[in-house]
Amino acid sequence: MKTNLSRYDQHLPEHQRIADLVDAMEERVAAEREAKGIAGNQSDRAAVEKVEPADQAPA
Repeated sequence: MKTNLSRYDQHLPEHQRIADLVDAMEERVAAEREAKGIAGNQSDRAAVEKVEPADQAPA
């Protein structure tokens, strides 16, 4: 895997650089799944209406 470290990235702490890399990989995977029409992709999950359980405690 090829990484592109800009001058900005070089000044970030290591944990932030790793978090940024993981975020970028997750976005690429989501885009690939979306393009291939794989069921259960991120946009499918976002489009589902939330279901509240009947036995949920009042807020």
